Amino acid sequence: MREISLSYVLTTFNKLDYLKITLPYLIQACQSDEEIVVVDGGSTDGSAEFLLDLHKNQKIHRYVSEKDHGEAHGTNKAMLLAGGLLIKIITDDDVFDFKSIQRCKQFMLQHPQTDVLCSDGFSCKLGNRVTFESTHFIDGFYSWRKKHTPFLFCGLSLLIRKSSLTYLGLFDTKFKIVDMEYSLRISALNCRMAFYTGPVFVNIVNPASNSVKFYEMIRKEFTRLRRAYPEAHLNFKINNPILRMKERLSRILIRSGNSKMPNTITLLEQFKHTVYEGQRMFSGLDEKTFQFLESE
Repeated sequence: MREISLSYVLTTFNKLDYLKITLPYLIQACQSDEEIVVVDGGSTDGSAEFLLDLHKNQKIHRYVSEKDHGEAHGTNKAMLLAGGLLIKIITDDDVFDFKSIQRCKQFMLQHPQTDVLCSDGFSCKLGNRVTFESTHFIDGFYSWRKKHTPFLFCGLSLLIRKSSLTYLGLFDTKFKIVDMEYSLRISALNCRMAFYTGPVFVNIVNPASNSVKFYEMIRKEFTRLRRAYPEAHLNFKINNPILRMKERLSRILIRSGNSKMPNTITLLEQFKHTVYEGQRMFSGLDEKTFQFLESE
């Protein structure tokens, strides 16, 4: 039986058209000592059949399709199913730099004392002109390393040691956007965290994403977190460029009654274009300029 160094875990629900674009990149990047774990929330758009076929052909290695209670529940199931020493969170509608993920994997394998590694990335919204905005989560990491102040970072950057889940915990199923709560919770712990200064992901803000659909709920959750972690000095406008971008898109859609949402064909063409531009941007980066920062 092969030892699995890394499990890519992905949850999805009724996102077949997106999966057909993003999943081939993950399948192509998956190494012989790695696996792909997919948890589908009981899709009715053909996703379940598409994923089952990939599972039968051993393109994905562990697969479950059943009704769940949202993203946190699905992600928790995927992490518990994972057989790898490390767990990498993957989504169905974002872009990832798998070359950088391999660097992060090697760092974690060489530093078995590290519980979790996070990183920076980019955010962008769909359109014919793609502009990448850096997340700058590293500023929060520096503050955390100096003062152990909890900070927000994106779950798309997470690389977790599975054995550390007994300390870090699973995702909180009470939250709609789970990575806000999780990032604050684990950075409030006395865990061993490292940070990769290079970008690992592009969060694609689009009208079909849950974070836009449930935006008002996110605002309420943010208020709850600000009360729970006052030492983090959370400010909705400045703490997270991804949140700012989602807010702008959500307000546009609310004001226009969704009349400004592109039709499905246009949306997917823009998504394909954005994924391509993200991959092209990653291929042009010089990884020698990036480094790993450890807890002090």
